[in-house]
Amino acid sequence: MIDGKEIAKLVRKRNDVIIEKFEDGSYNVTDTYIMVKLNEAEFGKFFAKFNSYKSTADIPFNFEGTISSAGGNVFAENKLNTKTVTSQIGNAKYEAVVTDFYKKNDSGDEVRIFKAGNDIGMFNRDYEFLIQYGVKYKAKDNKNPLFILDNQDQVKAVIMPVLDKGEKPIKEMLKDLTKNNYLKTKSA
Repeated sequence: MIDGKEIAKLVRKRNDVIIEKFEDGSYNVTDTYIMVKLNEAEFGKFFAKFNSYKSTADIPFNFEGTISSAGGNVFAENKLNTKTVTSQIGNAKYEAVVTDFYKKNDSGDEVRIFKAGNDIGMFNRDYEFLIQYGVKYKAKDNKNPLFILDNQDQVKAVIMPVLDKGEKPIKEMLKDLTKNNYLKTKSA
């Protein structure tokens, strides 16, 4: 079960939060960096926690659309199609492997490293708790969404990867990490 309160804590800091309700009673909640599919109970906890913050405008009951902290119109009841993101699962040809490795990217944020095919990708460490909501991970490559799937191959969450424009390519850094880790365990 997804912790709706944890999702509310995460997305309340963003400028835009998008909520889409589906006929089956589930919701997609996204801040454009992540997207999470919540059932009614999970959304109820998200709704209550989000509305408890003094720094956020209270979401009206049964609201569907965009909540924006910028500008005068906080709530835009526009019909969005978040399924365009989840439909990309068909393009995610690789089983992604989320590694145990972390690094600081060029902007100073800590990122977690994953592998999709021959590509090495990264996502913001703030989102790593979403990994626990799935049992399988898929991605097209390191620049496209990382899909978190349940036992029935249904998308539970999506994380957008980040890019690093640092001096050393990520593949080289990963080779160094694995080499150093191997040497440490070999000498122990």
